[in-house]
Amino acid sequence: MEKAKFEVGHSSNNLGTFKNPHNICTLNENSACASCGIKGKLNCKWDKNILSGFYAISVPAVIMAYLGIVFSSFITGAWWPLIAYIVYFLVMFNVFEIRFLCSHCPYYAEDSKILHCLANQGSFKFWRYHPEPLNKFEQFMMDVLISTIFFIFPLATTSYGLWTVATQYANFGLLPLLGLAGLSIVFLPPVFRLSQASRDFTAPNASTSLAR
Repeated sequence: MEKAKFEVGHSSNNLGTFKNPHNICTLNENSACASCGIKGKLNCKWDKNILSGFYAISVPAVIMAYLGIVFSSFITGAWWPLIAYIVYFLVMFNVFEIRFLCSHCPYYAEDSKILHCLANQGSFKFWRYHPEPLNKFEQFMMDVLISTIFFIFPLATTSYGLWTVATQYANFGLLPLLGLAGLSIVFLPPVFRLSQASRDFTAPNASTSLAR
């Protein structure tokens, strides 16, 4: 079994280059993909269409999250949730997600300080490459990251805005209340799509090894 994993994850056509020091087939243009044992199960090669598809799912969810927080901050006059969300978003996605998820990915094995992959394209690589699959703690932390950024934080802030408008209805009126309620409703579908897409990205790596 271990031998099979090694043969799937490593290229027999390349002894390793400066770009591909771990000799991983994902980074080898001459890999024998047609005979690969996991062909069609993983997106093993960089593809701008797959990257564009991920952006098409993730960007609407991010926009809706920010819209809800911005609208709530505008109504309540409390802008600290927006500032806290921006800082949390940048740190979690650019530092911690890179370690918990991205550092295990075959794309991360490229000898470059910049990540070239199907999701976090262009991110800086702070950590070393980890060829082993995600452990239970890392999978848990990815669930925490996704749930706090796209569910808990935006919904909590929007709910606070709804509560403020509802309890001070005489000062705000119907339109802000309807606006926040509408944002809460349209916010959910893109977030659920992103959550499913994120699981599709992490689950294969957790169960299938492309490393030694």
